[in-house]
Amino acid sequence: MIDEIIKLRRRGLSFRKIASELDTTVGKVQYQWTKLIQNKGKRDSGESLGNLIAEENPVQNQTKDHLILTRSADDKVKVSWRLPIQKEKLLSLYLNEPASSLRKSLRIYNVTGVIFDGANGVCDHEVILSDQSEWTFKGLKPGKVYCVELGIKITDTHFFPLLRSEALHTSEELPCHSHGKYESEVQPEWTVNVSTYTYYESVSEGEGKE
Repeated sequence: MIDEIIKLRRRGLSFRKIASELDTTVGKVQYQWTKLIQNKGKRDSGESLGNLIAEENPVQNQTKDHLILTRSADDKVKVSWRLPIQKEKLLSLYLNEPASSLRKSLRIYNVTGVIFDGANGVCDHEVILSDQSEWTFKGLKPGKVYCVELGIKITDTHFFPLLRSEALHTSEELPCHSHGKYESEVQPEWTVNVSTYTYYESVSEGEGKE
């Protein structure tokens, strides 16, 4: 299926049109595409794909991408992240767009009572990023569980997730772990480091920091 998706993407088809061509859902197409990007990003730089990417600092290549949530107050959570330039170049290659034109987006989801898989929730709020390296979401509700994703805003209705956090509970002393495929390292004071990869309620926009 992924081979067909790649061929159709190279023809300039949107995820919705690809789903129609393959008689499947948009969610399944986006899931396959996300897996492709993540797997490509993990390949050794000595492979043929590495020839398409500019040489980087070896130390930077060894550093994993991550998304970190830190609860700063009862109703606030600070989000910081690292997205390697290698992954941005891969996205630029497969989306046929310059990296500078990719619109990064940060989404926060209320996943209370849901085993979140990226396709079974509606985001509470979305922020289009510029040069920020962290963002603070305000207005979180007590007793709720939240999850954050960093991705690319492809169109007004299509979001391409790249990094996903662990679930964070606003009332407990330790993070509530989601049952996803993403590995994490739990830190004290509501800090969760997450490697690579509902109900609508208003969350105030918050603020970013470069």
